[in-house]
Amino acid sequence: MTETFDIAGYCRISVDEELDRDNVSIENQKAIIRDFVNRRFPGSSLTFYEDRDRSGYTFEQREGYQAMRKGLIRHQYDILVVKDFSRFSRRNSRGLVELEDLRDAGVRIISVGDNIDFPNDDDWLKIQFQFLINEMPVTDTSKKVKNVIRRRQADGKWLCAAPYGYIINRQKEFEIVPTEAEIVRQIFDLYNNQGWGYKKIANYLTEQGIPTPRMSEQMRKEAAGESTSRKTKAAWAIVTVQGILDNDFYIGTFRQAKYTRAKINGKDVKQGVYFVLVKAKGADGRKYNIKKDVNLLRGYTESNGVNPTE
Repeated sequence: MTETFDIAGYCRISVDEELDRDNVSIENQKAIIRDFVNRRFPGSSLTFYEDRDRSGYTFEQREGYQAMRKGLIRHQYDILVVKDFSRFSRRNSRGLVELEDLRDAGVRIISVGDNIDFPNDDDWLKIQFQFLINEMPVTDTSKKVKNVIRRRQADGKWLCAAPYGYIINRQKEFEIVPTEAEIVRQIFDLYNNQGWGYKKIANYLTEQGIPTPRMSEQMRKEAAGESTSRKTKAAWAIVTVQGILDNDFYIGTFRQAKYTRAKINGKDVKQGVYFVLVKAKGADGRKYNIKKDVNLLRGYTESNGVNPTE
């Protein structure tokens, strides 16, 4: 009699199309896993878990994997099958530790494309080498992306979402949203002239039924016929009000690279150097754009030139 198993199949597609050029789709991975299970373990149950647009460098940010992992640890599944180990992890050290944790929990892990059945075929050196190869494109791509972002920031190009009260139009220009701009003015008035604190302002905006910045963004997308999956809250947060009041974009300062990441998918940390584009008006009435590299660690600024706009 053929032995049957409860099997979990895991599929992942990355946010980076170049990294995943050989992993065309989730459906492609499922087909490969399904064919393998039907051939190798006929009659066994197969449950799929998937993560779309998720980096393979971490496990914590993958909702599908985390849900599957709970089932593996609780012995709901006997075997984990992946198309190849690049779908499991692209981080050498973290991936190997996770692999050992699953093994210690009694889970059998099979990588179809790598022809590895762990721990039945305990060729640890081969597994280490495979994970090392999988990590290389991630670190190389990360360096390239950082360099491109740094260059665009230095050129004064906006990379993030527009501040509340603005949208970026098709011409890549900031366009004021009149209804939101009025809320921004009201926030500054309540804080500067009425002496209200962050919490009181946040509570007032919530009580007035004013949409939060995320709600406004979602409403714009829905009006344009775009699908949205992000959950929004109707209550204004204190940090949202504080962020608006602290944002010197509203007084004409264009600031870039104020924050960076300590590592891939890590926490934001303050960086020593960031870029500022100050819009100034001279005594002759001409407007100027002054680009500066601000080095907080050294305590000075370096001007990159003064370019008159009129």
